[in-house]
Amino acid sequence: MQTPRIDVHMHLAGTGCCQSGCWISPSFKTRHTFRLLKLLHRITDEQMRTTADQDWADRIAALVQSSSVTHGVVLGFDGVYDHAHGAFDEGRSQLIVPPEWVFKVCREHKELLPGPSINPHRADALERLDYCIGQGAVLIKWLPAAQAIDPASTNLTEFYRRAARAKMPLLIHMGGERTFKTVTAEYNNVDRLRGPLDAGVPVICAHTATRVLGTGEADQIPRLKELLKEYPHLWVDNSGMCNPSRYSHVPKLGQDRAVVDRTLFGSDWPVPTNALYYLKELGPRRVLALERMKNTIDRDFAIKKAFGYDDATLTRAASVLPNLARWIPGLS
Repeated sequence: MQTPRIDVHMHLAGTGCCQSGCWISPSFKTRHTFRLLKLLHRITDEQMRTTADQDWADRIAALVQSSSVTHGVVLGFDGVYDHAHGAFDEGRSQLIVPPEWVFKVCREHKELLPGPSINPHRADALERLDYCIGQGAVLIKWLPAAQAIDPASTNLTEFYRRAARAKMPLLIHMGGERTFKTVTAEYNNVDRLRGPLDAGVPVICAHTATRVLGTGEADQIPRLKELLKEYPHLWVDNSGMCNPSRYSHVPKLGQDRAVVDRTLFGSDWPVPTNALYYLKELGPRRVLALERMKNTIDRDFAIKKAFGYDDATLTRAASVLPNLARWIPGLS
């Protein structure tokens, strides 16, 4: 069988319709990023009340079907939980896309692979982790700065032990964040990845830990490259790079073999991806050809390939993600 070509970073979302169990906080609905994505994807208020959650899942599946990738990992999202007692913190939580919905969507769409989110500080985190492992998760998604997850916490020893035993990767967002409100910026440091890495947990550092452009955030790439040398089970994805927040990182990172050789492809859908930022490097004719590509996954990959990211970024996830044989018929 041909090696699967996988997009490891696609976002599920929902309002709670369709019996999905999803939830959006009132404050998140007022964020400009939420409003912009709603506008770009032409989601009506009526859909938000009735069919948005199922429509969103169906749209992702159709996008993958029409692309050159064979599968997409769809990500859930957990809330914020008190570190002392594990209680849900509704005031600081922004979005819930529960594991049950992630698995349901993946059972309905053969192109999709489950990447649920579990906040390890919640009181029932170990039970939730066992559930997700048992259901065939291919990774667990964390966004520490928005979910108040401290990867360096000494209270996560058992969580890491179980994840390592299952060879379950943690897809952890490091670097700047703009879609969600940052609630714990101090957890945004790549050195905190030593917690799971020292425990033997595979880690995929989302967005290659790149900083958001136009901010005062520190450049974490030099430190990330040191960690890549030290930990063979540390990987990165190149999601969310071809947009206004990170576009200038692509030409440099695409030429850095130390990074590219540990990169898994991610589109970060529904975050927009465009070639317009690269007129100087690629020229108007090539940029126009890229912009004419209707499938945004293929466009995103083509842009990155133009700067040096190779086809191996599409297939490398097959050797990193567990449980693929449960979801991909014929894969041993």
